[in-house]
Amino acid sequence: MKINVLLISKMERNIGILRNMINDEDIFIIGDSVGGSLALDRIENTSPDIIIMTLGAGDTDVLSLAERIILHRPRTFVILVAEHLDVEMMQSAIGVGCHNIIELPDSPKEFSEYIKTVYNNESLRLKSFDQKENLLWSSTVVTVFGAKGGLGKTTIAANLAVKLAEKRKKVALLDLDLQFGDIHIFMDIEPKDTITELFQEVAAPNIDSVRSYMTVHSSGVHVLCAPRSPEYAELISAEKILSLLTLLRSYYDYVIIDTAPSFSEVNITAIESSSLVFFVTGLDISILKNSKLSISLLESLQQTDKVRVLVNRAVDMSSITVNDVQKIISYPIWAKIPSDYKVAVNALNRGIPFVTGVPNSKLSQSITDLADKLLSGASVDKEEKRKLFSKKQ
Repeated sequence: MKINVLLISKMERNIGILRNMINDEDIFIIGDSVGGSLALDRIENTSPDIIIMTLGAGDTDVLSLAERIILHRPRTFVILVAEHLDVEMMQSAIGVGCHNIIELPDSPKEFSEYIKTVYNNESLRLKSFDQKENLLWSSTVVTVFGAKGGLGKTTIAANLAVKLAEKRKKVALLDLDLQFGDIHIFMDIEPKDTITELFQEVAAPNIDSVRSYMTVHSSGVHVLCAPRSPEYAELISAEKILSLLTLLRSYYDYVIIDTAPSFSEVNITAIESSSLVFFVTGLDISILKNSKLSISLLESLQQTDKVRVLVNRAVDMSSITVNDVQKIISYPIWAKIPSDYKVAVNALNRGIPFVTGVPNSKLSQSITDLADKLLSGASVDKEEKRKLFSKKQ
C-alpha cells in the first residue's frame, strides 16, 4: 500500500510541522502548497490520494477549498488538522462534507496510523457506494442513537429486536457501545465470544463465521456483544464495522444497532450505513439541548432523512410536553415511549425483555407499535418536517 499525500496550509511553518509528523514508509508526501491560490493546480498536477489541510478558527477559505475538493474530486480524501478542535469547528467541517477532522496527534506514529485508517475507511466506503447500484438490499438496518447516556437506547434496541423476532423476522442485534455495552445484561446471556474475538481471530469474515461468534437469545435474536473490557474498543475500526454491516444485511431481515452517545467514526459509519436512525430523546432541558445539537450535526452529515425521533419516558405531568420537544429540537416526533420505571427495572433485573415478560404493559405496547410502524414502512410527515425546518431559517 502506497498512499500519496499532498500538504496544504496558509503558513510555511505548519507545512514543516506536518512533514515532521509523517514518518511512514507507506505514506509518500508528493508535494505541498502554501495558501489556497496554487493548491488546485497542484492537486490537478499531482493527483494525491489524500490532502491534509491545516484549519484554524475562522478559516472559512480553508473550508471553502476543502468543499471544492470534496465536490470535484470525490476519490481524493481530505483530512483537516486543527491545533485546537471545538464543536463549532467540527460542525463547520462536517457542513462542507469533511468528516475527517482531528487535533494534531502527539506522535508521528499516531498520525500515520490515522492517515492509513482514513485511507482504508474511505476506500472501502467508495467501493461500497460503487457496488450499491448493483445490489438490492432487502434488509433494514436501524441504528438506535442519542445525545446522552441513560436515555434508554439499549432498552429500546433490545426490546425492539425481540418483538421483531416474535413476528418471525430474522434479527441481528449488534452492540456498538464498544466500551461499556451491556446488551448481554438486558438479554440475560453469557456470550462465549464478542465482537473482539471475531475480528481478532477471523482475518476475512463471511456471514457464516460472523454468525458463529453471535449468541442466540431465547427469542431467536442473534446477538453480537460488545467487548468485555473498554480497552478492546480501539481494536474495532470503522472499516471493520462497515464490512460487518454489509455481511449482516445480506442475511438478516433486520439489523438493530445499539450505540454509545458520541459521533465517533464507528457511530458515523453505522449511521451512514443504516436504513433508519432511531434518535432517542427525553423530557429534560439538558437532554433536549444536546439533542438539538446532535440533530444539527446529523443534518450536516446529510442523514436527517432517515432520522426518526423517539421521546422516551414521555409523561403528561412533565413541565416539558412532547409538543415542546418538537418545537425545541425543530424536528417531528415519530413515536412516544411511556414512562414505567417499575416494568423497565424489573425487566432489567430479571434479564427478560419486558415485551416478553410483561407483554400487556403500556411500555410493551409502545414497542409493539414501534415494530409495527417499522414493518409498515411508516415515514416522517414530510410537510410537518418542512414547516419545522423552515422555522429555523
